[in-house]
Amino acid sequence: MSTAEVVRAVGGALEGVAEGGAEDAYRRGQVLSALSVCRLLAAEEAGREELSAWLVEATAPVLAGRGQEALAVTRADAVGERLSTLMDELRAAGDEDARRALRELRRVLHELCDREIAALATAA
Repeated sequence: MSTAEVVRAVGGALEGVAEGGAEDAYRRGQVLSALSVCRLLAAEEAGREELSAWLVEATAPVLAGRGQEALAVTRADAVGERLSTLMDELRAAGDEDARRALRELRRVLHELCDREIAALATAA
């Protein structure tokens, strides 16, 4: 089973418990909150590969323009750190090419957010 399938299965079990009438409203609310988290995680996992591939492609021109290799998206925290460092370097450079690259990188990150929100909207 994929990670997304496991999360959906756990969510299904939680949904069954919630529908079965938990002993009190608080416990039922907690179960429904856990179910909501599972739905969002499943949607996020299902879209991970597509979003990662898009991010690599979308950032490649900016990175190449700075003489850097394309992203390796094996760890999201490393990608975030690398892009953050690049943004700091672009701000510090201050020349027109750096400002243009920074604007493009910001555009890419804004679009990434839009794509992630769209993926989360598919949570069922």
